[in-house]
Amino acid sequence: MDSLSELLNKLKTANSSVERNALAVKAAETSDPAVPKILVELIDRPELANERGSLVNCLGSFDCSEKFLWLVKLVCHGNWKVSHEAMRILEKIDYLDAREVKQGYHLILMTADAGMKEVWRIDLISDLLAMFD
Repeated sequence: MDSLSELLNKLKTANSSVERNALAVKAAETSDPAVPKILVELIDRPELANERGSLVNCLGSFDCSEKFLWLVKLVCHGNWKVSHEAMRILEKIDYLDAREVKQGYHLILMTADAGMKEVWRIDLISDLLAMFD
């Protein structure tokens, strides 16, 4: 078995989504605190815009409360899988700073006001807004 360092290095440099996703699952299974940072970096890479869903799913194995606003953005602007995986992670967050809650709520309202075309996104944003009640 590869060392964690080797595993994370392979994850960062994987060229195919199949390999990257398999490595991400292995990395998430380690529960190592270094894994979320690498997953976030990969998810933020523009060239992986259509290959993020499984990476976000793997991120759900970790405490993501510090990534609240970033996750809200994924719900608001990601594709179907990314948005739903990010929503699943948000539903597990127990405590947030009041400032973050205000910022997140504002971002969600701006997204809702911008007019959404996808029915699934409208439903997801409605569910997200309901979390603030």
